Parts: sequence; structure tokens; C-alpha cells
Amino acid sequence: MERSEVKALLELYFEGQTTLEQERQLSAYFLTCEDIPAELLPYKAIFAAFATAKVVTTTVEPKVQNPRRSWKIIWGVAASLSAAACVVLGVFLWSGKPQDGTTDLVCYVDGVEVTDSDIALAEAERILADAAADVSQAMAQIEKINIFNKR
Repeated sequence: MERSEVKALLELYFEGQTTLEQERQLSAYFLTCEDIPAELLPYKAIFAAFATAKVVTTTVEPKVQNPRRSWKIIWGVAASLSAAACVVLGVFLWSGKPQDGTTDLVCYVDGVEVTDSDIALAEAERILADAAADVSQAMAQIEKINIFNKR
């Protein structure tokens, strides 16, 4: 290999633009050539060190998340949503104050006072349905994780 070709390959090598074949050519040149110019001798030591480097292997297994933990998360989310739904339902159904003695129910839906129990119950059902949908989405995501972990 010519000196100019080696210099060009070295420049590409240190810029990270060489192919594996070009790197093998450089390594072979520095390991087998006897008459290396003085200006390229430092590179011979580099490639000699690469050639003697041992391949490092590890026996550490990648850590896979325990599926039981994901179920704990699901149950925690479900319990939190259930508790929140119970609080909301309790606020809607039992926090009213009588007005003129005509009703026992007063609740607020989007900042508007509601005294009709049917509207309050419908709003509580909507909130519970939203919570159930959130739990269903979380369960679907956990199922995807479990499928991935089984691979």
C-alpha cells in the first residue's frame, strides 16, 4: 500500500468514515509491513494494541421487569380511580343543602349548580365510565408489556 493511500485511509479512519474492509487493510498494513515510514510509526502501536485487545464478554443478563410489579401498578391505579369515583359520587349525592325546603340535593357540574338528582347521577355515571375507560386502557398497555416480556 502506498504512503499517500495509508494517510488517506488514516484520515478517513479518525473521522469515522472507513468501511470494515478499509479498517482491515489498515490493520494488516501496520501489523505486517516491515518498512513503515517514521511519521506513521505511532499508528503502528495503535493498531498493534487493537490487535492484542481481548474480546470482552459478559454474563450479566438483561433485567426484565417483573410482571407482578405491573399488576401492582394496575391495582394501584384502579384503586385510586375507584376511590376518586367514590368521593365524586359522594360529593354529588350527599353534599346538597336544602333550598326553600324543596330539595335535598345540590351539586356543581362544570361550575353550575345542579339540584336535579337525575342530572347529578348521569354526571357521576359519566365520570365512572371515564375512569373505567382509563383502567381499560391501562390494562391493554400492561397486556402489551406482558406479551413483550414473554418473548
